[in-house]
Amino acid sequence: MTNKPNARKVPSGRLLRLAKFGGIASAVAGNIVKEATKQLLSGQRPSFNQTLLNTENATSITKRLAHMRGAAMKLGQLLSMDAGELLPAEWEPILSRLREQADPMPKSQLLASLEAAWSKDWHLQFSYFSFEPIAAASIGQVHRATLKDGRELAIKVQYPGVRESIDSDIDNVVSLIRLSGALPKHVDLTSMLDEAKAQLKNEANYLKEAEYLNLYREQLNSSSDFLVPYVVDELTDQNVLAMEYIEGSPITDIGAMSADIINLLCSKLMRLTFEELFNHKLMQSDPNFANFLYQADTEKIVLLDFGACRHISQHTSAQYLAMADAMQQQDTMAMKNALSALGLLQDTMSDNVIDTILEACLEASNCLQSDNGYNLKEQQLIKRIQEVSMPMMMDKSAAASTDFDVALVNRKITGMILLANKLGATLDFKGALAPYLLQGKVLQEKALQENAFQEKAPCNH
Repeated sequence: MTNKPNARKVPSGRLLRLAKFGGIASAVAGNIVKEATKQLLSGQRPSFNQTLLNTENATSITKRLAHMRGAAMKLGQLLSMDAGELLPAEWEPILSRLREQADPMPKSQLLASLEAAWSKDWHLQFSYFSFEPIAAASIGQVHRATLKDGRELAIKVQYPGVRESIDSDIDNVVSLIRLSGALPKHVDLTSMLDEAKAQLKNEANYLKEAEYLNLYREQLNSSSDFLVPYVVDELTDQNVLAMEYIEGSPITDIGAMSADIINLLCSKLMRLTFEELFNHKLMQSDPNFANFLYQADTEKIVLLDFGACRHISQHTSAQYLAMADAMQQQDTMAMKNALSALGLLQDTMSDNVIDTILEACLEASNCLQSDNGYNLKEQQLIKRIQEVSMPMMMDKSAAASTDFDVALVNRKITGMILLANKLGATLDFKGALAPYLLQGKVLQEKALQENAFQEKAPCNH
């Protein structure tokens, strides 16, 4: 997928985008039939899994999602991070395009968007503006520019109609899933879907992203590990975000570097995730690998794309910490309590499903037992968890309508695990969690002492 994407007008309207979804389904079905016929003609028994997961389907899905952009492409980005583990390794170079490059919009659409945001004389503020985007993602594309005062900027311009298509995209995805029979009837996704729509609409509001970007920049201002671009407020509105341009290479490029660098950078990202969850309680919940760049000269990680930020409740943070402690102790009863509090275990689940989830968590807890670091790829931990979890795939009672905050935290943690696995990093999971577990125990003891004091205090009449 090294060819430069062609500029394509962003499709808008529920019916047109529904037709695009139908095109994806038709293309996949056609490829399955073609591959099955090929297997029959060569004397082989057709395999549904092989034909469904062949590279032609990966190519069809990727091309169409890159064309659609918006919420539909967000779904594809999540799929792309799993390639090589839950999906065939052959999909990785194909689906990676969804992390890095969508089809850019035509120049006419771009100019209309800039004029709407800045006026027809917008170009007078710049000494340079590249109409060729340096990145084209799911909600907008980014252009490099230089102001007349010399500041180098990255200008993110939202695709026309993307905000308006969010509801229909999500409804279309759910409709297709329900038609496939993959979603049990007892699962009510109404609340989660409403929150998902609201979250994506926040991501499509660049004024909101600018607020989060400034907040993260303030929180990490003293960090020697991370860089966060500044916002140019006077050039930013709901559809255009102007920010500092910072050089860097895609984080996945460090796979060619030494093991020490890989381990160090993946450790920094994992610690940042813990800091977000347990201290800041503000998480950038989109783990798309394209959101992280590396500067070899400064040895810093550049953080990008703050549209998917989410404030994490004290309850959710505390229960994840309880779950981490339970996993480190390999205490299944404590795991069960934390999972139930997070809504990841529910009354609608069968005993077999609950036992399988706990067994998968026990398998995952192996990474928290080592004092010398743990290599996910060498230990094949993700594949082992998948094998343990396989019985749940056919049990529809396993589906749960979890709290949206929990779903986003899971997405971020999973994304960081998949990145570390992809790069073959050895991480000290136990050491990284230790200060937060200690902090949690100190707070817990303090609360117990305060409760005991209040119970002993004499009542005033």
